[in-house]
Amino acid sequence: MSARVVVSFLVLILIAWPVRSEEAESTATVLCYHVVGSPDDGELSITREAFRQQMQYLATTGYTVIPLAEVASYLEGRQKKLPANAVVITVDDGYRSTYSEIFPVVKQHGFPFTAFIYPKWVGQSSNALTWDQVKEMADDNVDIQSHTLSHAYLTRRRGGYAGAYPNWVRLELEESKRIIEQQTGRPVRFLAYPYGDYDSQVAAYASQSGYDAALTCDFGSVKKGSNLFRMKRVVIRKDTSFGEFRALLGNAPLKLQEQSPTVGSLFSEEVPVISARIPDYKRLDPTSVQMAVLSLGRAPFSYDARDGSISLIVRDTLKGRTQRAFVWGTERGTGKRVEATWTFYVAAEEPPAETLAQKRPPAASAVAAGVTDPKASEDDTRLVVRTRRR
Repeated sequence: MSARVVVSFLVLILIAWPVRSEEAESTATVLCYHVVGSPDDGELSITREAFRQQMQYLATTGYTVIPLAEVASYLEGRQKKLPANAVVITVDDGYRSTYSEIFPVVKQHGFPFTAFIYPKWVGQSSNALTWDQVKEMADDNVDIQSHTLSHAYLTRRRGGYAGAYPNWVRLELEESKRIIEQQTGRPVRFLAYPYGDYDSQVAAYASQSGYDAALTCDFGSVKKGSNLFRMKRVVIRKDTSFGEFRALLGNAPLKLQEQSPTVGSLFSEEVPVISARIPDYKRLDPTSVQMAVLSLGRAPFSYDARDGSISLIVRDTLKGRTQRAFVWGTERGTGKRVEATWTFYVAAEEPPAETLAQKRPPAASAVAAGVTDPKASEDDTRLVVRTRRR
């Protein structure tokens, strides 16, 4: 065989062989929240149950929540790469729920997060943060950053701003920065554009006003080469289902077989094992494959890379009637995260005899039979990614 043929053969192998790129690993999803637990605040308000489920999911299924500053450092070239499955949590506007609902939950999980506030609203409404709350969070290492002075549309150059636009936009940017630094005693480096409203001129003013980076509401992840003053985010809305939330983080579906307990069935404490088999296990990096039950958090599991079988022994009490099991891993070559989940149930505790006597027979029999809601896992297949700006 000639040297030319050998070289050509090697080139073909290299082209066909999947290469795991550093860029595929070094990305981050920046989540954008607004209000939690307040049903009167429109499409950007989510329930406290949804928020807690999302945070428990991040804590349980292999994500790494990192500070916004770490992403900025990566984009500036001062940090070589980001952790796999990196997520940043940001909260816009400065609603009271940032302190009452979000702060305690992320603190419980040990997650960092960034709160973008605008000083003209602080302390001015029962729904707004107070400066005492802002200072308390800042002293507990919450990253307090700027959402401008008054939450104005920064690209509007009409009316009274027409002739004095440069001075007005700089006031919005610089005065907010100054006040927040004065109140917290910490530097303000980052800006979130109100309403996601920006253009190249606004981005230039942000840089000139002393900001190191700025965040939009444009959908997407942050990766190597992303513009520091046009950082993309994923906005979480009231109608974001749990299945959609997982898809927004970049998960691709993973097929499972032989799940036990089966989908929608009852868990038996006599056989306290959760198990499944991955039929196309060979496409996964075996060191990346993991398993968890959401209500348990992280727990020991066993994975056999020879046939794709995976199992977890339940040693603690499962809390709650509805349970979710997860299996995930990364594809060889691409580094793409893939994930599967299924729902099963824990039998309700037997109520006292007098309570049973008071119940209507149909309801009691339905509970005893373990009747389940056929729509319970509907959100697992709802993977439509929304790209609207807000």
